[in-house]
Amino acid sequence: MSFPWLVPSRADGAADRRTAVALAELRDRAALLARLGFTPAATTARLAASVAWDFDPSGGPHRRPAALADAALAALVDEIYRRQQR
Repeated sequence: MSFPWLVPSRADGAADRRTAVALAELRDRAALLARLGFTPAATTARLAASVAWDFDPSGGPHRRPAALADAALAALVDEIYRRQQR
């Protein structure tokens, strides 16, 4: 007997939506850390550590998306801090 809810199914674009949600959360966290007085370097380090914790470093099925690479996080933090300085 088969059960349709046991069959894994993935909607098209699900990975892109998960990445967009993660980026929105990281933007919010970077803005909070900026308001709390953290330096851009400390904020980037904290976000990078958080993202590294969330994804598999061996590159398995739960690998880190390219949009969440350390360089992308540094660019995100720079954007947030430039916006905060206005």
